[in-house]
Amino acid sequence: MKNLAPGKSPAKLLEPPPPSFTRVPPPTLPYGDFPDMELIGKGTMLDQGFPYIAPYCAVMPHPFVTHDVNEHDWRHFLHDIRIAGSLSPTNRIVSGVLPMAFGVGFIISLFATFGVEGYMRRKKKGPVSQLIDHWNALFFHPRLVHIALAKGPKNRHARQGPPQGADKNWRLVVSYRPHRGHAP
Repeated sequence: MKNLAPGKSPAKLLEPPPPSFTRVPPPTLPYGDFPDMELIGKGTMLDQGFPYIAPYCAVMPHPFVTHDVNEHDWRHFLHDIRIAGSLSPTNRIVSGVLPMAFGVGFIISLFATFGVEGYMRRKKKGPVSQLIDHWNALFFHPRLVHIALAKGPKNRHARQGPPQGADKNWRLVVSYRPHRGHAP
């Protein structure tokens, strides 16, 4: 229940650590190279989250299968991102009270509230990036997978795959990450 509270810091979201972090990657899986994949967010703000689906990949079986990333792992990760990207109740109160404290009229106060809230929402990239860094280090990297957060028309770093179109939505870029010293 505690992981349902919006605006939680990465440290609080990962305490206790998700069960995925304690699962050792099976040595019997191939962990082969795969093309970069992107999962496009539901909107331009991180609190809108990402669809609870695996990113599209033409490779069969899906790289998640061959890299020990199951549906529960992925959904938990996406849920944590949405929570870390959301405003806390305190943030929402501050965004509503701050404009009123300056004694401006109702209409101006309303617009100011949206402005303050928008500013606070844009500042959520840092906590979400920190959360992704934790998930990479403790879960995805041992499985030779790397997750990156990007925003914009398309992933400029994609090695393969069609462009996803021009928009301002957030994206999760999923790529193969070989062990150091290992040639793909």
